[in-house]
Amino acid sequence: MNIVIIDDDKLVAVSLKTILESTGSVKVLAMGSCGEEAIELYSLLKPDVLLMDIRMKNMSGLEASALILKEFPDARIL
Repeated sequence: MNIVIIDDDKLVAVSLKTILESTGSVKVLAMGSCGEEAIELYSLLKPDVLLMDIRMKNMSGLEASALILKEFPDARIL
């Protein structure tokens, strides 16, 4: 399973990456730190799952999710 992680807390993002990849069945394709990066990375990589923080500066995870889902209705976002 391919995942992109978006979280403005670098420690949280790196910890999630470490935990998820330790299972052997998950590959983290990229990490970002804001809603704008979430949109860009999803469009570029089209991961199986986008794992995103809700509260971030400038654009929240909810706002970014709405924009992603508008363009990619089948996107899976947690």
